[in-house]
Amino acid sequence: MKKVNYKIDIYILIPVLLLIFFSIALVYSASSDYASTKFADSSYLLKSHLFKVLISLVLFFFAVKIDYRIYQDTSKFVVIGSIILLIIVLFTTSSVNNVNRWLYIGPLSIQPSDIAKYALILHISSLLVKKETYLGNLYRGYLPIVFYVLLVCGLIAIQPNFSTSAIVFMSAILLMLTSKIKFKHIAFTILTLIPFAILFVLSKSYMLARIENFAEYSSKGTAQHQLNQAIIGLGNGGLLGVGMGNSVQKEFFLPESYGDFIFAIMGEEYGFIGTLFVVLLFMLILIRGYKTAKEVTDPFGKYLAFGITTIILLYAVVNMSVASGIFPTTGVPIPFVSFGGTALIFNSIAAGVLVNISSFRDRNINSVQMNEVRL
Repeated sequence: MKKVNYKIDIYILIPVLLLIFFSIALVYSASSDYASTKFADSSYLLKSHLFKVLISLVLFFFAVKIDYRIYQDTSKFVVIGSIILLIIVLFTTSSVNNVNRWLYIGPLSIQPSDIAKYALILHISSLLVKKETYLGNLYRGYLPIVFYVLLVCGLIAIQPNFSTSAIVFMSAILLMLTSKIKFKHIAFTILTLIPFAILFVLSKSYMLARIENFAEYSSKGTAQHQLNQAIIGLGNGGLLGVGMGNSVQKEFFLPESYGDFIFAIMGEEYGFIGTLFVVLLFMLILIRGYKTAKEVTDPFGKYLAFGITTIILLYAVVNMSVASGIFPTTGVPIPFVSFGGTALIFNSIAAGVLVNISSFRDRNINSVQMNEVRL
């Protein structure tokens, strides 16, 4: 094994760390009233979040130091493992809000979709390299890749978790569009799936209710409670915010204030300036992530960097858009910031992999180097 001196990309490293550390203050502020009432301890959820932050940071820096190329040959095992978890979760008896998205192992809970989204991107990246010669061929190139996309996204959708499924599907499509796969194959797949997606939405009353509430809000009618309260919170914040810990909406006005709607609490306490700062951090990750995908010479690294960056970006955009009333309400957390375990941990691991890929931007990787495992 050959030792390599890594040049860590601080333009990805620093924004990720700032977002994670910022989440500590936000989660405590957003959850303190709820935790005090529910658990008689205002810092109960903060303690849980701190534990997950610690794990995330350890795994983040571990991923930064591990040569990303070792994942290429193991991607099939990783994606199959995530598919098995997605199948198992459908048959679990433990459910939250009539949906089966979590696996419970003692006191720990795991959300397989958070694992599967990156496992899918990892395997697609590997297949795009392995099947490069056949990417223009429908049967030998495209179908073996899109099979995994449809299987993973389908299993996530029927949990049901349509919003996550849609984001993962869009990320996979955008990744495939950067390759030599024919556009007509991708376009035909999307057009074929549209009627099934519409029927799926129509079969779910809660999804129809969210769309109807969103339409009413757009026409200044009666809006969904969460969305109303989120908009009020953002409005209360104004330019500079009401100050750290001074949110009113966290006092049982805004459900999931420490999770999916934490962006609204951020806007209320830190104002437009605070939310703009967070948006700029994500923009920096976006720019450096795509710059890495453009400049790294290894095709697998190119695809993986693009896929990781795209998933992080789409999750952030959708979460902020929901809290701002631009999109209908969905259960999508904001990466690195929302309270949560599996999402925070695997987003951190993925970001660490992205930093590692970035360290190879200025190196030429030949076939001999590709077989080296660098630690």
